[in-house]
Amino acid sequence: MLTIMKLLSIICAVSCMMTPPGFSENKYIPDFKSLDKHPIPEWFLDAKFGIYTHWTPTTVGSELDGGGRYPFKMYQRDVILNDILKETGKGPHATYRLHKETFGDPAEFGWKDVIKTFQPKSFDAAEWAELFYQSGAKFAGPVAIHHDGYAMWDSDVTRWNVKNLAGIDPSKELEKEIRKRGMKFIASFHHSHTWRFFYPSYAFDGSDPLNVDLYFEPHEKTAPISSRFKRWWRGLLDEYLEKYNPDMMWLDMGTRDIPKETMYPYITSYYNHGLKEGKEVAITVKNYAPYLPGAIVDYEKGRVKELAERPWLTDDTLHPNWFYTEKRGMKKNANDVIDELIDIVSKNGCLLLNIAPNSDGIIDPKQRKVLHEVGEWLKYNGEAIYHTRPWKIAEEGPTKIESTGSFGKTVKYTSKDIRFTRSKDGKFLYVIALAKPQSDFVVKSIGFQPKSLSYISESKDQPAKVEVKSELTTEGLKIKLPSQLADSQATVFCLEI
Repeated sequence: MLTIMKLLSIICAVSCMMTPPGFSENKYIPDFKSLDKHPIPEWFLDAKFGIYTHWTPTTVGSELDGGGRYPFKMYQRDVILNDILKETGKGPHATYRLHKETFGDPAEFGWKDVIKTFQPKSFDAAEWAELFYQSGAKFAGPVAIHHDGYAMWDSDVTRWNVKNLAGIDPSKELEKEIRKRGMKFIASFHHSHTWRFFYPSYAFDGSDPLNVDLYFEPHEKTAPISSRFKRWWRGLLDEYLEKYNPDMMWLDMGTRDIPKETMYPYITSYYNHGLKEGKEVAITVKNYAPYLPGAIVDYEKGRVKELAERPWLTDDTLHPNWFYTEKRGMKKNANDVIDELIDIVSKNGCLLLNIAPNSDGIIDPKQRKVLHEVGEWLKYNGEAIYHTRPWKIAEEGPTKIESTGSFGKTVKYTSKDIRFTRSKDGKFLYVIALAKPQSDFVVKSIGFQPKSLSYISESKDQPAKVEVKSELTTEGLKIKLPSQLADSQATVFCLEI
């Protein structure tokens, strides 16, 4: 008979043979200190610019009311609630009235019925992915599930999914097309907020036991999430990871609704999955939610005021809302996006830009124009953005971000506003004027004469460096402009140091 020690030895040997080299099943454990050792991926530090898409049945509602939280607002008959369920006024909400006029009483035609009207016929994953690639994005992917509880993939966890109800699997198609073009594939998950999101529905069809797998059990505003909700929340993440293997799982609101004892085991699973697959993975957490260990902090529609030691992320959008609507105009043009990207990169961050297709799956010409113009600028000036690292300071000039945080204002810059980045190997310093300079100018932060200084210009669809003269003065380095400058949104000078 085998002794216990021999048996354990055999089990250990078999286990080691089944485990990939360099991988420990217990590399990460669901403990803060263990998880917070997870590094931010090198590909994220190099990429700088990504795109994701708010496109779910909520788009149908957004096209109607011009807002972004139709499933939440359509049930507000008696009082008006904000996102954290505080009463801000007496009802009915304008969206409730609009829904009643369009579809009827929400008790009879609720969100479960609006979902079925989402039947996109023009979705083309290859067309989307090519547009993202041409824009200069290095990572991209869909909103996998929003607060509305509708999975944008072929799911076995929930019947409320796009394959079951609309016959397509955008996640599968986008994953294929995005990776084909050399971009990292990401997906965003907003379903931690679903527990709160359908609270107003409980006065209507949300209280029907037949709909509990969409709206969840009727509960009080402050009730903790149920066991059923925990299983659903985690099951969707596990399923998506198994099917589509994203490089980043972007989490909206983080632990604001999900307790640590539920969240940490998932993070552990994902980090260890990355080790097992031999790939760098990342998760995110909003700056206004409790920090998640090892996560990239995301500033929604905001950014940091000064150069940050730890890499970070901004998610922003071209429209005032996240979902498509023709009722409100664009919030940002290409120049705004380029300036925002430069400012973010100079402060050790990355930009994740939202694009909002319409309910039929079409990205409208206005958004396409912005992406093409951003891509054109990056085609010539990308060396000052991609694979760069922060310099000793980020900025010089009069225009500053008011404060670090989310929901900041769109900032307009001038040619006196300068941002700095450096090449990964430290050999080059990039001086970026956020508007076209009109005359020679002094960079006060540079107190040395570079080995060489050149202006990155456009020549036959390729970047070309034109030598530029400079003079070290008591005020700083004076850059003498070349005879011609391209009418670019921002002007880049490369200094060999």
